[in-house]
Amino acid sequence: MSIRLTRPLRAYALAAVVLGLGAATILPSEVEARTLRGGGSMSLGELRGELVEIGVPVPTGATIARGVSRLAEEAERKRTRFPVAGEFNWGQSGARFGAGRSGHVHEGQDVFAPTGTPLLSVADGVVLETGDDGGRGNYVAIFDPAARRTYFYLHMVEPSRVPAGRRVRAGQPVGGVGCTGSCFGEHLHFEVRRGRDTAGPAEDPLPLLRRWADLAGAGPTLPPGKS
Repeated sequence: MSIRLTRPLRAYALAAVVLGLGAATILPSEVEARTLRGGGSMSLGELRGELVEIGVPVPTGATIARGVSRLAEEAERKRTRFPVAGEFNWGQSGARFGAGRSGHVHEGQDVFAPTGTPLLSVADGVVLETGDDGGRGNYVAIFDPAARRTYFYLHMVEPSRVPAGRRVRAGQPVGGVGCTGSCFGEHLHFEVRRGRDTAGPAEDPLPLLRRWADLAGAGPTLPPGKS
């Protein structure tokens, strides 16, 4: 892992955050007095060495790795949301990505929840499309430029009030759980598609959904068969 350096003070401030050090452990005057070799970039190992030289207590590599992981998780928690804001369950095998359907396979993951349960944007993005087309029922598609993915929400209880072209933030309401279109039991049919394309290649959404649920402290508390 390398860190881009523009000036010593910035590098040491970044190190203080990554290594979990208090701001008071680094004196700006000391930092400004030191010159780091050639600017450019340096590894975390080199950065640790520089900190040791000015007497800053530096944790072990394992501690640094945990600190970096913690910061990454906190950033992900702020950037993403679980789409269902209420009780839910994952349904049964037929709700899974790749399950057989009449003439095709299931291209999303069904998340069962009571009618009207708020649906949230899982990330900052832009609404690509909304509508009510037969099997999809009321739906909305949101493109996430950071992840280069498009997220589809199908079978919503009523048309989305967020129009195409509108920017949305993670956690912003975009609709409610329903059973419009070709549907059995109130649920969110959630799809993940690569790129800025409502017809892009589909990916299994369940790993992402489980991750977002874990980050949100949410779990499938709705009894099976209830929605």
